[in-house]
Amino acid sequence: MLLRRLAAVLFAALGAVVALAASGAGASRGPAPAILGVDAKPFTAVVRWRVPERARVVVEVGRDDRYGIWSPTSLAREPGTGSTTLVGLEPATTYRFRVVARWSTGARSEASGSFRTDPWPHATSAVAAPAAAVGGAATSSGSPYVLPPALPPGVTRPSGTQPTAGSGARYESSAPLLVNGHPVFPRMVWRQCPTYYATSIGAGINLFLGAWCDTPPEAQLAKLAGRALSTVDAHTPNVNGPGLIGWHLPDEADVSVGGADRLPAPKADGRVTFLTLTDKFATGTAPGPHGKDIYPGLFELADVIGFDTYPVEVRCSLAQIDNVYRMQRELVQLAKGKPTFQWIEAGPMEHCRANEDPTPAIVRAETWLAIAGGATGIGYFPDYWAEDIRDEVRRTNRDIVSLAPALLQPATRVVATDGPVRVAARRYNGALYVIAVNTSTSPTRVAFTAAGLAGRTLRTFADGREVRSRGDLVTDTLPGLGVEIYVAPPAGW
Repeated sequence: MLLRRLAAVLFAALGAVVALAASGAGASRGPAPAILGVDAKPFTAVVRWRVPERARVVVEVGRDDRYGIWSPTSLAREPGTGSTTLVGLEPATTYRFRVVARWSTGARSEASGSFRTDPWPHATSAVAAPAAAVGGAATSSGSPYVLPPALPPGVTRPSGTQPTAGSGARYESSAPLLVNGHPVFPRMVWRQCPTYYATSIGAGINLFLGAWCDTPPEAQLAKLAGRALSTVDAHTPNVNGPGLIGWHLPDEADVSVGGADRLPAPKADGRVTFLTLTDKFATGTAPGPHGKDIYPGLFELADVIGFDTYPVEVRCSLAQIDNVYRMQRELVQLAKGKPTFQWIEAGPMEHCRANEDPTPAIVRAETWLAIAGGATGIGYFPDYWAEDIRDEVRRTNRDIVSLAPALLQPATRVVATDGPVRVAARRYNGALYVIAVNTSTSPTRVAFTAAGLAGRTLRTFADGREVRSRGDLVTDTLPGLGVEIYVAPPAGW
């Protein structure tokens, strides 16, 4: 093991030195940092570097040359070596990184390289500790979400009722799922046949909730062989194997089974239970066959809670795509800070025969609407995709992995103008990340303010387009169903 680790470090160091590069346009000629090596583990990596003179040093990391995540800044007070620990990484993943130095003259230069994290550990444990409430009522003006949740088109709130999420302690964020003590952003499929495992892993799926095609739990774990995480049916609590983190309850249990008293409740250290609901928990929706009183018990029972709404394939109306965001926000509150997720419609379901099936743009918009609404996990259903949908799932998952350390942070305040664009923000190591999704099919202007921008330039994560803020105000135009993630680097970078 030690020899393998040493070989990996030497290989990474050689690759980094070969990839050493001067910074881009506008950088002055001067000294450059040197990359000495990378010690990568499943969820972290330590980058060792040398600077020839006093400098501030930061390491940027991501799945490609867009990077996206900044480390904390290190201060080298004199020439010498230092190291930066990168956290929030995903196992079995290749990352690009660059070491950026800013010298006492104000000039900056960089050196770049790549590394691959170690595979998923054979033994995995999971924890789903809820995020803390932020106090006050959910409708407080201090909420990072400025606009109150709207009701779905055609739905009216019964007289004398209030949104369920609007009372008591306020939960604005879902906690991340922790695997072996590290935050992970689950990207899931439901009971997939093992034939598709390789394709799904290639598209960025990292959690398989059960298996189909007469595959027993032990065979599921053996076929995945620790290449991704797994759950097994909650009725089989004594199964063990590589990548196992817990159990899943029956699909859409609120309509298929009923209340928590009718469901299994397996418990074990290092294991969590996943529950998928329909959208009938949400304000203004019609109750299911077991009524609405069952939901508090269901939220209490499970550790990780998700739902599906499927505006195109079940509600038969793209105009209801805003439900993805609105209901996700309500779920975060009702789940009281537990990790939450949402299933994204990724193919025909035969419910709406006269309606357009999901397109790549719809899959992308729904995914980022759910994340903007507070989801700390995403699932795609059905689990077999047309080629263009598969390409979009792969692309979106790649972006999620790049930005996961920021996406799993608590929501931060951003003030958006009214209209069809949904906006949410996160902060991580001094950088600001603003997610904006146009829920309409027409080009739409978006305007938002975030404290501390102070005229800084933001870049769109997709293509690096620059958007200059005016004070703390940012304005832009999004195409129909357009998604932009605006990134403002930490001050000074």
